[in-house]
Amino acid sequence: MFKKIFLSAMAVLLVSCWSCQVTVDTEAEKEAIKQVVQAQLDAVSALSLEGEAAVWAQTPYVVRRGIQGWDSVSVLYRNAFESWSTDSMNYQCKVFTASNFDIYLNGTFASVVHDEHHEYVLKGEEQVHDGTVHKYLEKIDGEWKIIALF
Repeated sequence: MFKKIFLSAMAVLLVSCWSCQVTVDTEAEKEAIKQVVQAQLDAVSALSLEGEAAVWAQTPYVVRRGIQGWDSVSVLYRNAFESWSTDSMNYQCKVFTASNFDIYLNGTFASVVHDEHHEYVLKGEEQVHDGTVHKYLEKIDGEWKIIALF
């Protein structure tokens, strides 16, 4: 009798635990990540430090191509944007897009590899840059934020 009660209780417990699992809409999460990636490119296009701050985790563990910590990364962006906006550099973005996403999700962590296409004018010369970028994102307070860019 005890065995039947125990097995019944275990079955109810397992079913209730299984039904309480949080389901994640993977496609919606991937779309949100793509929007963050494009917002970061839009921030560069607009030379907007505020735009960068909105998509980066402002923590000491973020990394951008060897520069660690939001304080240092933000200085990098601020200095670059100030330099590019001078008359001698005359940066003008025409197109900056991301495509061909490969996104791996694991809870509040995402690894994203994507292609970037950048058309711009620098020092009066038309430039085109195509490359592949690897970014890590973390979901912080319900929002995806960049924590690493390589």
